[in-house]
Amino acid sequence: MNNVTPITPNYLETGVSRFRSNPFIEALPKLEQNKIDFLTNLAHYPTQPTSATRRSGEVVRLMELSTINDIVIPFPEYQKASLALATIIRETYVSRNPLSPTDRQRRHALAVHGADGIPFPADWKSSAKGHLLMAISGMGKTTFALSFLLRYPQVISHIEYKEKPLRCTQIVYLILRAPHDGTLKSLCLQFFEAIDKLIGTNYASQAVSVRQIAPMVRLMTQVATAVSLGFIVVDEVQNLKNARGGNAEFVLNLFSELVERAGVSLLIIATPAIQPVIEGSVRNGRKIASGGETILRPMSSVDPQWIEFCETYWEYTFTKKKPRLTKDIMKAWHNCSAGNSAFAAAAFMLAQRNEIGCSEAIDEMAFQRTSATDMAFLQPAIDALLSGNSIKLQKFDDLLFSPQYKALRQLLGAPNEAPPSIHDEFEDLNTDGPEPETKIVNKKAKGKKTSTDIDLPLEDPLSMV
Repeated sequence: MNNVTPITPNYLETGVSRFRSNPFIEALPKLEQNKIDFLTNLAHYPTQPTSATRRSGEVVRLMELSTINDIVIPFPEYQKASLALATIIRETYVSRNPLSPTDRQRRHALAVHGADGIPFPADWKSSAKGHLLMAISGMGKTTFALSFLLRYPQVISHIEYKEKPLRCTQIVYLILRAPHDGTLKSLCLQFFEAIDKLIGTNYASQAVSVRQIAPMVRLMTQVATAVSLGFIVVDEVQNLKNARGGNAEFVLNLFSELVERAGVSLLIIATPAIQPVIEGSVRNGRKIASGGETILRPMSSVDPQWIEFCETYWEYTFTKKKPRLTKDIMKAWHNCSAGNSAFAAAAFMLAQRNEIGCSEAIDEMAFQRTSATDMAFLQPAIDALLSGNSIKLQKFDDLLFSPQYKALRQLLGAPNEAPPSIHDEFEDLNTDGPEPETKIVNKKAKGKKTSTDIDLPLEDPLSMV
């Protein structure tokens, strides 16, 4: 059963010459006219409490506090990242225009012969890019990605373009999460499961039998082409540091293959813990960041962005009294959050939860009490952030995944993600012997299949137009 209803596109000219007459690009939302529009589109400010709200009963106001979780303040760095993503999500289709003879040949070769098949056009070159978004936990990386993608349809059903038949499905983006143990096969199967959920296919149930890396990568390339996949967000990529042996390198190789062979663009989201993994592979690191990188840093206490953050959140005061926001209050607020946006939002919510029904006001003491009680276990992380000491910061990621941090997330209404399903790794990661041959065939291919053949529904656009 399909989870997403495909939209029928209204093709729009972009004004960009290299995007002209490309249905996959023209089916996407209208381009922003100015850079500032990216920030405007990302911002989300829920209805602010009124004086009447603040006079409501205690329980009502405690329930209303969840509104704070819905605030999205666009940081200045979001503008750079948004422009980069808006570009690469379109650039990925430049070399994959379904009306292009070269891409039609590539699609036909993949559908019939597989990624290594002949006659894969030798002059085809991927236009896909990768963008790296890096920040410590709690700085809004995932929030940014989800907010950016809200404007984009996830599944588009093409029927006709400029009065000519064009019958194909376009999946604009997928969101994946690197498995907590860095296993490659879990990530690959998550790819197929995500597609199955979107368009009702059964790729995952058949792909699970693939036992080696090379045929799995070929299969991913085929399927990405069959569904005209444009863009993949891979979150929590720092989990690769937990991959055993050299498996992290295999995952990075997979990312490079998706960019180079499948022509799919990537957004890699990670904490600084990913740096040692990327630095160990210069080639893959270059591919991952070929479309640039964005680094989000905590706000300093004198940063204008911090002042704007405090002023914006202050309007969501639900205590009966709403005192004036002073420098002392902002200083106490910063001391218990170190300018980390997630910590600061949590501190503001918890401080109000504590004061509703008590002092009914937020001041310096309210933040100090919250820091000493509800957020006491985060104090080592906050101290490390305030100090800027690299040795202390090395322990930061582990602290954020402690049981206490997960309990705090649950208290604040944020879902704790269930760990992804675990699968046995590929056979060729556990042996030094030669890789058994695995053949991937098209369902229309003639001849008797062997036990290693995998029959998957693959789209051949040339047979449908």
